[in-house]
Amino acid sequence: MVTTILLAPSARAEAVDRIVAVVGDRVVTLWDLQLEQLLGERMPCPESVLCDPVQPLQERLVDRALVRGLAGDTPTYRPSTEDVELRLIALRGAFPRPEDFHDGLAGLGLSEGDLAGLLFSRMVVERYVHRHVALPVHAAGGGPEDYSERYEGWILEQREQVRIRVIEPEEAP
Repeated sequence: MVTTILLAPSARAEAVDRIVAVVGDRVVTLWDLQLEQLLGERMPCPESVLCDPVQPLQERLVDRALVRGLAGDTPTYRPSTEDVELRLIALRGAFPRPEDFHDGLAGLGLSEGDLAGLLFSRMVVERYVHRHVALPVHAAGGGPEDYSERYEGWILEQREQVRIRVIEPEEAP
């Protein structure tokens, strides 16, 4: 499936991105995968189950889209502006040179403001998972293996509640 935009002056269609999954009413695109590849290794990830390198990248992004939908706009999960800024600073510092950071953003058509919005959304997901998965494990005295196991069971239950369609490359026109 390819998203198109009709440009009025020339009335031609132009492909701008490719949808790789639909999770409920949320879309995961090829651009999302490219962003995750660029930032994934450098991005702080306080909830390790969301960044498991063994799990395929597309599956991780599908799960994040699912959890982001669950979290909605609930104030409990919203990070402060300061928290988002601190995450942005940490990410910026993870690049060898400042121009590498800015070149990476420019290559994806992002400004720092755009990235801050994406970090906000990612942090909402982290907070939701922390509250619904990590806290109960820690309260019961469990460790990292218990956390991973609980997350796997929990995310499988969540996947059953939401329509998820993964678009394989051969399905694309």
